[in-house]
Amino acid sequence: MLSQGRPVTASSTEAAGLEPAKAVDGSATTRWASAEGADPQWLRVDLGTSAALSRVRIDWEAAHATAYRVQGSQDGTTWTDLHTTTTGDGGTDDLAVSGTARYVRLLGTKRATPYGYSLWEFKVYGTPLT
Repeated sequence: MLSQGRPVTASSTEAAGLEPAKAVDGSATTRWASAEGADPQWLRVDLGTSAALSRVRIDWEAAHATAYRVQGSQDGTTWTDLHTTTTGDGGTDDLAVSGTARYVRLLGTKRATPYGYSLWEFKVYGTPLT
């Protein structure tokens, strides 16, 4: 897994204890949560080097996205969609992806609840290129 313990940022954080780093800490009992009531929101992980991506796993808390994109970028500015859905149902999304990126972003565009987005873990898999 490429994302565990890597630097991560987010568009917002709901409260102390729900920081972005909780989504890549390897624990199924801690989580990141975005601010309530606003779309879009995002979580971005820096893999540290470019990688050939193969899979992304998202373990959602109850406050999940019904519409979201998983995106990759080499520079953290220009994004390419790796996966897009408008029918998210929460739980665990285990997604086969293909692309090369240093940064991987989850971009939530429609919430399933009035709350923000919340996830236990955001896991990115692949092979580092350098």
